[in-house]
Amino acid sequence: MGRFERAEIRERLYRKRFLVPNAVTVGNLFCGFLAILYSAQGRFQDAIIAIAIAILLDGLDGRVARKLNAATPFGLEFDSLCDVISFGVAPAFLVYSWGFKPLADQFGVIASFIFILCAATRLARFNVADDNSKGFIGLPTPGAAGVVAATVNLNPVLEPSYFNLLLAFAVVLSSSYLMVSKIPFVSIKSFKFADMRLRGRIALGLGIVSIWYLGRIGVAILGFGYAYSGLMVWLLQNRARQSEA
Repeated sequence: MGRFERAEIRERLYRKRFLVPNAVTVGNLFCGFLAILYSAQGRFQDAIIAIAIAILLDGLDGRVARKLNAATPFGLEFDSLCDVISFGVAPAFLVYSWGFKPLADQFGVIASFIFILCAATRLARFNVADDNSKGFIGLPTPGAAGVVAATVNLNPVLEPSYFNLLLAFAVVLSSSYLMVSKIPFVSIKSFKFADMRLRGRIALGLGIVSIWYLGRIGVAILGFGYAYSGLMVWLLQNRARQSEA
């Protein structure tokens, strides 16, 4: 194979580089689809794992696109459409099947639809907003999906109870509000361990330790910690401003 032929092959591969991040996004969509199927079958633990993998893939596709210089408007829209399934429909159907359906079917349909609507609104607003890699306005949809999955993960075996019903109600409506709110949230993608302060490194270490020793409770602590961190900071800042006034 001559030098000219190798150069031509490299050029062809470079032109097809856009397929790589889109393939990662397809994996995200497939995981969301699997989560819906598993939830319908009552396999909640498998559905939680599928949503967790979708969250990881969602964080990966953007990095891949930037590394390959393959970011396109099509990729952005395709990613958002897939996110509606993986982080809107899938977690809503998961929590509906787990917490709402056994005791409050019709109420659960409405609450779950509100979650999907807020997720779609959050993604549409993100697409038209100015790019800000350091933070988000409103809870990102992967964070909302994560806190829902972490809630179900506390008791993934279907046991109809009013505690599950009330917990599902509180998590779904609060995360729905946070997604469409104007509360700022820190972007996890901007975190770099080398740039983290000592307090951040300690918090990260405690989070890893909590998962290791507390298992499902540790995962819930991390999920709830991020999902409601923006709200807590926002409330404290407003209280400080009112005290100064």
